Amino acid sequence: MPTDETRSALPVKWAFVVHLRPGALPEEWRVAGRVEHVASGRSEQFGSLPELLAFLGRVLRTMPPASPTTGRSSWPERMPSSGGAG
Repeated sequence: MPTDETRSALPVKWAFVVHLRPGALPEEWRVAGRVEHVASGRSEQFGSLPELLAFLGRVLRTMPPASPTTGRSSWPERMPSSGGAG
């Protein structure tokens, strides 16, 4: 279980999920797939490492600055959906 210190060092607003297509070889710059920003749900398909990095940059540039009093940003946290009906 992560400690509070680890959680604060790695806030969810900076988390991304990267799903690579089969055959991806990042060390050879061969990557394609889908990336999603965990907190906002924004996602995009990418066909190259520069496209992946461009998406990361666009999302991170839109993040609100941290509060001077709490050190936390005002970015809304997204709650995971259960995926089921009911």
